[in-house]
Amino acid sequence: MCYQLIERYSACHCLYYQHAVDRCPAYGQAGHHVTSRTISVGYACPKHAQSSSSGSYSGGQSYSDSGYYSSHSRDSSYRQRR
Repeated sequence: MCYQLIERYSACHCLYYQHAVDRCPAYGQAGHHVTSRTISVGYACPKHAQSSSSGSYSGGQSYSDSGYYSSHSRDSSYRQRR
């Protein structure tokens, strides 16, 4: 079965990233379908987080776009220890 992963912002549902189709041997044959899986990332896209004058998306807070490590992380538990 072929899969395609689609990442959307959790608050506004704008597209974050659409991955290429992960093809199976039956890809392209008649009657074969691609199954899409959607996951939520971050909170709101930059357009909706900053354009909302009422703050309905951002709430005045800054959210990261994923759970991946960033060198800008303030949490010391994510830093590599030597």
